[in-house]
Amino acid sequence: MKEYFDEEGLLKVIKIFELSEEITKLTWNWNNYSDPVKETHELMDKGQKLFLEISEYEQRMGSKLSVYQKNKIHNAIENLGKLIPYMKNKIKPSESLENRVE
Repeated sequence: MKEYFDEEGLLKVIKIFELSEEITKLTWNWNNYSDPVKETHELMDKGQKLFLEISEYEQRMGSKLSVYQKNKIHNAIENLGKLIPYMKNKIKPSESLENRVE
C-alpha cells in the first residue's frame, strides 16, 4: 500500500512551526515588546485555533494519513509544547494581584 501524503497536513506542520517561531521570538525579546502579556494571549488564541484545526483534520483524514505524516504533526506539536514553559516563566503576576488573592 502506498503511503498517503497531502498538502493540508504539511500546511498544518508549517503553521505549528510558525507559531513556535513567534513564541520563541517573544520569549527571547520579552522586554522589547510593549505589551508581552497581550502578545502571549494572542499567541495562545492562535495555538488553540490551530489545535482545533489539527484535531478536525485528523478526524476527517483518519486512516488515510500515513504514520509518517501523523508523526510529523505530533512531533511538531510536542516541540511547540516544549516552548510553553519558557513563556510561562516570563509571566509574573503583579504584587497587587497576589495580595488580592490571599
